[in-house]
Amino acid sequence: MSRLVPALPVLLFSAVAVSAQTSSPKPLPNAKTEESSVSGMVVRLAGGEPLKGASVQLQNLENRPQTSSTVTDAGGRFEIKGIDPGRYRLSVSRNGFVPQEYGQRKPDDPGAILTLRPAQNLKDLLFRLIPSAVIAGRVINEDGEPLPWVQVSALGEVYSRGKKSLSSETTVSTNDLGEYRLFGLRPGRYFVRADFKPNEHAIGRDETERIGGAAQQGYVPMYYPGTSDPARASALTVKAGEEIPGLEILMHPVLVFTVRGRIYNLVSRRSTAAYTVTLTPSESSQWFSLPERDALADSPDGSFVLGDVLPGAYTLMAFWSDEGRKYQAFQNIEVGNADVDGANLTIAPGTTLAGRVTWEGRPSLDADFLMVFLRGADRGYGFSQRARVSATGSFALNDVFDGRYRLAIAGQSKDCYLKEVRYGATDGLADGFNVSRGTNASLEVTISSRGARIEGSVTDKDHHPVTGVWAVLLPVGEPRGQDRVSQRVATDQYGHFLLRGIPPGEYKVFCWDEVEDGAWEDPDYLKAFENQGQEVSLKEADFKTVDIVVIGTKSSQ
Repeated sequence: MSRLVPALPVLLFSAVAVSAQTSSPKPLPNAKTEESSVSGMVVRLAGGEPLKGASVQLQNLENRPQTSSTVTDAGGRFEIKGIDPGRYRLSVSRNGFVPQEYGQRKPDDPGAILTLRPAQNLKDLLFRLIPSAVIAGRVINEDGEPLPWVQVSALGEVYSRGKKSLSSETTVSTNDLGEYRLFGLRPGRYFVRADFKPNEHAIGRDETERIGGAAQQGYVPMYYPGTSDPARASALTVKAGEEIPGLEILMHPVLVFTVRGRIYNLVSRRSTAAYTVTLTPSESSQWFSLPERDALADSPDGSFVLGDVLPGAYTLMAFWSDEGRKYQAFQNIEVGNADVDGANLTIAPGTTLAGRVTWEGRPSLDADFLMVFLRGADRGYGFSQRARVSATGSFALNDVFDGRYRLAIAGQSKDCYLKEVRYGATDGLADGFNVSRGTNASLEVTISSRGARIEGSVTDKDHHPVTGVWAVLLPVGEPRGQDRVSQRVATDQYGHFLLRGIPPGEYKVFCWDEVEDGAWEDPDYLKAFENQGQEVSLKEADFKTVDIVVIGTKSSQ
C-alpha cells in the first residue's frame, strides 16, 4: 500500500562548535563560557517563503519545566542563546501550518532529540512548514434542515495494542446553519463523524449544557457519507493546504431507550450525596458507534435516568467522592429493544491493599520518591489507585475495589525494571492479578536496578546517519506489546539511540525508515520484517552496542 501522506524534505542543519579564540584576558570565574545556542530559519514548504511570527520552542528533557522560546522575524530567522548543554526537543508552530519538530521528515515521524554540547553553536537549522488542510461542510436532518450543535470530528487511524483504531484529530460544533469547519489538519487520511445529542449544547471547552429530558428518538453517530458503521465509512485523503468543501452528512433519527436505576450507598447515609453516573460502551470496537451517556444522580433516593441510549453492550459506572476519598461501582448491562429499569449500583467501601517493595541491586531513583499504581487490567476506565512507597519499602493502596489489576511503578531511574509482582501466590507481572473483598493477600514487588542497556547507531545503506526514526526493542518468543519488555526511542541528530532498563532476555532491535507508531505490535505488519531485526541477548546489567542499517519500507508498501 502506498503512503498517502506527502513526505517533508529532510530537515537540514549544520553544527559548528565554537571554542574560545583568545588566551587573554581570561574569562571571569562566573562567566557562562559553556552555554550553547541554536539558530535557523522557518519557511513555507512550497516556494521557500520566509514565515514571520512562527513560534520556536526549545524544551529541556532533563528539566521539562525549563523551556526557552522565541518568534521568527520578518526574514523567518530565529536564534535562542544561553542554553545549557543537554538533551532537548525543538519545535516550531504557526497558525495555518502543521507544527513540526526537529528531525521530522513527515508530520507523524517521532522527531529527533537535539543533543547540545558545551559551547556549541548549532546554526542554519531549516524548518519547512506544511500548510494545514481543511474539511468543511454541513450537517442536515432527514428533512434537509440544518442541525446546529452537532459535534463533528476528523478521525485518523492509529495503532493501539496491535490493532488499527480511530483517534480524534480535531472536533468542532456546527453553527446555526449546520455548518462546520475542521481546520488545522495534517495531510493524511481522515474519517469524518457527526455526533448529535439533541438535549445537549456545547457551552465551552469540554463542557455541555443539558436542555431537555429523554426523547423517544435519537441520533446515532454518523460517518461520511452516511453510515453508522465505521468499517463502511469513506476515508478522505487531504493534501497539504487543501480545503475540501461541501461535505454534507445526513443524520437519521432512530429509536432510543432509557436506562433507569438507583444508587445505594453503604458508606454514607447522607441524602445530599451526588453521584456521577456514566454509561460507556463495553467493547472498544463500539466506542465510535455508540455514544457515551452520563447523568448526575443527586436526588435523595439516589435515582438516575440516562436517556437517548442506543441498543448495545455497556458498562454502567457510578463515581462518588467524600472527604478526599473516591468510590466507584460497576455493572455490565445490555440495552436491547426496550427501556432498562432497575439498573442499580451499590457504593461500598473498598479494601486496603498492603504491599512491600524490595530492591535487587542498589536502589536508584530519578524522583524524590517512589510510587506504585494500580490500573484496571480489563477496562480502561475508573479511578487508578496510587500510593507512595515509604523509606522502609512498605505501601498501602486504599479504596481498591474488586477487579483485575496490573501494577506499575514511577520514580525509579531509567536503568531499573519491574522484575516481579506477586499477589499472594499469584504471579501478576505479565497478566495482572484479581482482587476480591475478604482476601488477605499482600503485594510483593521486586525492582531491579541492574537493567541492561543497548546503545546503537542507525545508518542508511550509504552509511549516512538516520535522524528522527524509531529504534524499537521487541522480545523474542513473547507476546508483542507488553509494556515491561517493549521499548522504543527516537534517534538523535547523529543517528544514535540508547535503550535502558531492559530485563534479561532475548530481543530483536528494529528500525524502519517509515513506520506508524505502534505498527510493530501488529503481527501481520511485523511478519514481513521479522528476519531483519538485529538479535540481542541480554543479561542483567549488560551493555551491548549494535549498528543497524535502517529497514527500507517504501519498496515494501
